[in-house]
Amino acid sequence: MKKVFLFSFAVFAFISISKAQVSVGVNFQTSDTFITVGTDPDKEFFGEARLGIGHHIGLELMGGYNFVRKSEVNAYVGAGLGLLGDHHHKHHDDHNDIYVAIPVGVLIKPFNTKNLGFLIEAAPVIANHSHTYLRGGIGVKYTFR
Repeated sequence: MKKVFLFSFAVFAFISISKAQVSVGVNFQTSDTFITVGTDPDKEFFGEARLGIGHHIGLELMGGYNFVRKSEVNAYVGAGLGLLGDHHHKHHDDHNDIYVAIPVGVLIKPFNTKNLGFLIEAAPVIANHSHTYLRGGIGVKYTFR
């Protein structure tokens, strides 16, 4: 766990020095907790890498499309490919290695700076071995501008 926190601190430091429009966040999903690093979530198309730090370390890469883009709220749909780490809690004994997710979410930016936002997301997850389930969660996202 120390390595994850050190990695997160290093990413935050690098991003703040580079002044890039990069977003970082934490998503608390029903299946796992994700630390996220991505492109500007206010663009029409954006991308995100999600590091699962719950029961198993995993990685999910997600590309998204904002079909609603306003200063206070974005609504998006995306497609993600995950490796390890995201498994349904009822199936502890047969771990799914690869899965596809279709996240649908809303990013709400209630403050004047619009750098900090709160998100709500749901995603059907299609995993190998015919394990399909619905993942949902909330999160916090900060965009360095």
